[in-house]
Amino acid sequence: MFRTLITYALFPATFLGGMAAATWAMSAGVDHGLALVVITAVTIVIVAIAERLHPAHPEWNRSRGDIVPDLWHGLISNVTLPEVLKMAVMAGMLSAGLAETGGLGWWPHTWPLWGQLVLALIVGQFGEYWAHRLLHEVPALWRFHAVHHSPERLYFLNAARFHPVDIALLFCVGLTPLMVLGAGADLMLLMMSWISMHGLFQHCNVHLRLGPLNYLFSMAELHRWHHSLDVNEANRNYGNNILFWDIVFRTVYWPKDRDASATVGNNIPDYPKSYLGQLAAPFRR
Repeated sequence: MFRTLITYALFPATFLGGMAAATWAMSAGVDHGLALVVITAVTIVIVAIAERLHPAHPEWNRSRGDIVPDLWHGLISNVTLPEVLKMAVMAGMLSAGLAETGGLGWWPHTWPLWGQLVLALIVGQFGEYWAHRLLHEVPALWRFHAVHHSPERLYFLNAARFHPVDIALLFCVGLTPLMVLGAGADLMLLMMSWISMHGLFQHCNVHLRLGPLNYLFSMAELHRWHHSLDVNEANRNYGNNILFWDIVFRTVYWPKDRDASATVGNNIPDYPKSYLGQLAAPFRR
């Protein structure tokens, strides 16, 4: 019974709880950055415990020397770099005279906040979908994205494993348009809370079943196929946070008769295990 609850209820309950917490933080005047940190930290604890209690693949719970590199990826590519990029976008908007007006002013601020969130996901994820697809299909770009596909197991922390060039591209096509269009701070907190929680569950080693919710979220059941060694399986399910554009462009891959293999990776022999080695890998032959 307990494991069944983890399988079917853990993600929906955690996700709804996190989004409710973000909504409360807005009304209570809590600093948005602090709210996001707390929501992310609580989600990490929940997922880390669930991976031990009910893993999808028990062998994925054994370290492959990847924890330290993934921590560095998280610190640089998921904490430091996005803040630097956000400041750069704000500086660009300031120089263009857009900062004081909140961007171009085209964002529908009169819509209900949850309606704005739906629009933000559709708009932002359109750019991310095509960037992610090109990262797989263009060899020069795959060199950078191969870092994300290099782990030989999936667990919550390698949701953070991205080369800085990869993150910069996704930021520019995903979040920058929302900032330029004038999306508000409350909306961005909801958006970032969604992205943070979804990413941790998307890569988690927890036995999950979402059923019809898989057609909304690009969740672990589908994303494990995306990390397959078979390129025909891996070059599908490109959505980072929603499956909408995969449905539109017919790149969904979800065999109902079997689960994805526990063997994952990027098909590149002797790929570096260290953080610095992974940073340098795209520039080597």
